[in-house]
Amino acid sequence: MAKLCHFFRLSALHDDLETKLLVQEYRSLLSEDRIDDRSEELRERLFAVSDELSSLGHRHRHR
Repeated sequence: MAKLCHFFRLSALHDDLETKLLVQEYRSLLSEDRIDDRSEELRERLFAVSDELSSLGHRHRHR
């Protein structure tokens, strides 16, 4: 049960990071200002969460 809760928490975090990244990229398209451009930081966090989700799924399938 704890693993399922962890998976759902990571999934929600992934969705939140993905949304923030999309908003950040959209803003950068509309604006010439690159002040507070956190796209790279958000992208790195998103990839890390994606990797963790993949490893959870991989471990679950190979039991």
